[in-house]
Amino acid sequence: MATVTLHYNTRNRMAVQTLNYLLTLGIFRMEEKLPTHSFKKSMSELQSGKTLKLKNTKNPLEEILQ
Repeated sequence: MATVTLHYNTRNRMAVQTLNYLLTLGIFRMEEKLPTHSFKKSMSELQSGKTLKLKNTKNPLEEILQ
């Protein structure tokens, strides 16, 4: 099965109506990908202990190399 990615302006009525028509034919299906949220990923890394909490932000390399 091939994947086609379409980029269109959602304010363009003709584009939206055309896509809706193609979807109603039943030949195509829309697959929504949830965006990866960097904030959620960062929070999970923080909770799992993969991050380093710095006490001094003036010279972070000094603390990292200790």
